[in-house]
Amino acid sequence: MPPVLSICIPTLNRAELLNDQLMSLEQQVGPFMDRLEIVVADNASKDNTAEVVANSSLPLVYGRQEETVGFTKNVLFVTTDLASGDYIWLIGDDDLVLPGAIEKIFDSIEKAPDVDYHYLNFGWVNVQKRADIIHQQQGQPDPSLLNRLQFNHTDWQRLEKLEDLTLLASDNVSAAFSGIFCFVVKRQYFVDGKSVVSPSDSLDGSSTNMSDCFPHAMITLPPIAGKPIAYVGSPCLMQGISGWEWGSYAYKNMILGTYQLFDWLATTAFDKASLGRLWTSYFQMAGRLFLRMQDDPEEHKGIELVMDEAIPFCASNQTFWDAFLAEGRMFAELSIEVRLLAEQLKQTLASMPDAQIGLWGIAGRGMQLIKQYPEFTPHLKWVTDKSIDYHHLPFLHTGLAILPPDTLHAQDIDILVIATRRDFIDDVKAFAQASQPQLLTVSLSGTEPLQ
Repeated sequence: MPPVLSICIPTLNRAELLNDQLMSLEQQVGPFMDRLEIVVADNASKDNTAEVVANSSLPLVYGRQEETVGFTKNVLFVTTDLASGDYIWLIGDDDLVLPGAIEKIFDSIEKAPDVDYHYLNFGWVNVQKRADIIHQQQGQPDPSLLNRLQFNHTDWQRLEKLEDLTLLASDNVSAAFSGIFCFVVKRQYFVDGKSVVSPSDSLDGSSTNMSDCFPHAMITLPPIAGKPIAYVGSPCLMQGISGWEWGSYAYKNMILGTYQLFDWLATTAFDKASLGRLWTSYFQMAGRLFLRMQDDPEEHKGIELVMDEAIPFCASNQTFWDAFLAEGRMFAELSIEVRLLAEQLKQTLASMPDAQIGLWGIAGRGMQLIKQYPEFTPHLKWVTDKSIDYHHLPFLHTGLAILPPDTLHAQDIDILVIATRRDFIDDVKAFAQASQPQLLTVSLSGTEPLQ
């Protein structure tokens, strides 16, 4: 009997990430091995990927390309040539499969055996933090990391049709179909849908071929449109982020690739009202991301590519411009506040040239302060942020890790730079005073001693 479920993992030159993924699955698949298989498609890796597979205690199905091909071709290889399950679940080698996810998938299949598509709610995790979660926390992330999900609904639901996903509350419903990892589907859809895509061998993210960006959506969305699906609201996976080789083109893919996908969906049976909701969300996303591309074209590559097709289309939509201007106002405010912090810190260091600095606040002001004024880096000895999302991750190229706030009392620093919003400054000062009352603080409210 073929397995019910094939967990499919395409991979290329990321042996360490793959090893962590397999280690995580080892902890979860035991009760289900009679019903599933784990399939690894090696895109002719040059590292020790084959050794990682050979050393795994899991009974893996392994296939290796003769030469490196494009991402989509390897996805088709793993789903149509290697896998044999009735259903497939495509996951990245850098994703985090959450404890209980496999049980939730089988439960969903049992609850709705007549549906071909099971949507899996998900969150996001930095790939470096993912390694700690797998090795030190048995794959279970801190609850705070699951506060933000693709959809706000965390219950199981049977939806009358695929397009009803667009009715669920979400911060960005236009991203609902972007990931390869957020659905379990009958494998036959990939077998039958291979001819829908025409992929290239591009690997760096610069491709403008929709088949290189969203092959899974192109294959599954049109034939599933209008049909009932199951929605697994309790998150099953966290997408690994901040480790993509093509990450500099991520915004280009989100603006141009999503535009191409939705424009193409308009020619299919996908419900027009639902597509309209996707477009509204898309314009909000595209406006924000386009402003960020304008602000830092070196970090976010491909602005000339989105200008050719996607932006002319967006330019006639007021929602796009509202989002663009709102993001612009935020960036302008951030830039001014970073400059104010820098001027205060420069003046303070002029009279205290040997002072050692602690930095409180990473997102936005803190990161931009060190990026734009690298002369402060030699003074920087400690970095923290209230958000647990950042703890123990490296901070830029300073050689420092972001530590929890409660480590402040043990730090040998003279100045605490409070790079937070104005409404948080007093709370940080109160915490710091209880830990190190002799500190001098530099914040948007001025430079002053805590005592």
